[in-house]
Amino acid sequence: MILKRMLPSIFTLGNLIFGLIALLLIIEGEPTTGAAFIIVGMLLDGLDGRIARYLGVSSEFGKELDSLSDLVTFGVAPAFVTYTLALEEFGIIGIMIAFTFPLAGAIRLARFNVVDSTPGFFIGMPITMAGGILTIIMTYQSLIPHRMLAFITLLLAYFMISAVRYPDFKKIGIPKFLQASIVFVLLFVIFVLRFRELIFFPVIIYLLIGIKEQGLILFRYYKSKRVIQK
Repeated sequence: MILKRMLPSIFTLGNLIFGLIALLLIIEGEPTTGAAFIIVGMLLDGLDGRIARYLGVSSEFGKELDSLSDLVTFGVAPAFVTYTLALEEFGIIGIMIAFTFPLAGAIRLARFNVVDSTPGFFIGMPITMAGGILTIIMTYQSLIPHRMLAFITLLLAYFMISAVRYPDFKKIGIPKFLQASIVFVLLFVIFVLRFRELIFFPVIIYLLIGIKEQGLILFRYYKSKRVIQK
């Protein structure tokens, strides 16, 4: 019974450990390897909540522990990767941009813990996804202008604290065997066949969801303003 209650937290702590290893590797001058540990941390983060719900042992303690772990693995560690690979050349401006990301992530996590979201949606991009997107994009830093990477960092930070709605894929009625099959195929293609570029497409699609939703929010705002002025 004790192990049953502890199992989700073990996965959560595993996520935190991978984030700490990523930070250590970045400090040791291996940010690309550190980025790989962040991505593996995403897999563990996706399991802890599902295991807790499956076993019926969800708790406020687990929720808070998950938030603290996420801030390290998907807030602080990606910011360090970004600064080391792309933002260091901008001096104090680069430091400020890098700091913006975990600060926005902390706000996003605090809001998530106290504000009820729309069923089936997250309000603001989840920090796990934002940190994962930023980390994956940084693995292409040699192909992307660093000014663009700085802009993407700020854009992702904004999306985390925005009112943009993102779909909660856990609420979508996809059979579990199909979910597991999709994950297995993706991991096989990415890590065994080494078609790393394939992971880039879902990342960009998720980023475009935020851009589209933000555009709709602005459109509705200006439309309502024009109606009031008339």
